[in-house]
Amino acid sequence: MPEPMKKLVKLLVEEHRRLLVLTGELEAILPRKSARPPDRTRLKQLLEQFIELLTAHGRLEVTELFPALEKRLPQADHWQIKMLEIQDEAILSEARHLHEWLLEHPSTAPFEQRREDGARLIRWSKEHVGFEEERLFPRLLEGREWKIENRK
Repeated sequence: MPEPMKKLVKLLVEEHRRLLVLTGELEAILPRKSARPPDRTRLKQLLEQFIELLTAHGRLEVTELFPALEKRLPQADHWQIKMLEIQDEAILSEARHLHEWLLEHPSTAPFEQRREDGARLIRWSKEHVGFEEERLFPRLLEGREWKIENRK
C-alpha cells in the first residue's frame, strides 16, 4: 500500500472523528422527544462548524478519495462513488437548510419539523462515516489482492 494512500485514509478518518463529535453534539442539543426548544445560538454554531468541516471533507473526497477508488474498485462497483457524491451533497444541503431556517425564523417559530431535519442529518452523517470506513477504506488499504480474493 503506497504511503500517500495511508495518509489520505488517516486524514479522512480524523475528519470523520471530528464529524462524529459534532454529530454527537447535535444529537445532544436536538433530542428527538424533547418539547424544549434547542439553544439556537449553539445550534447555529454547531451547524456552521459542521458545514465548514463537511465542505472541506467533500473537497478532499472529490480530489483524492474518488480518483483512488476509481482506480481500485472494479468498474461494476463505481456506483458506490456516485452514491457517496450524492450522499455528500444531501448531507451538506440538509445542514445548510437547517442553518438557513434558524437564521430566517424568530426564536418563537415552531421547531418540531426542524428536529426531524436534524435527526435525518445525524443519521445520514453516521451512515456516511460507516459506509466509507467499513466498506471502502479497507479496500483502499488492502490493495488489489482484496478484490481478487473477495470477489465471489
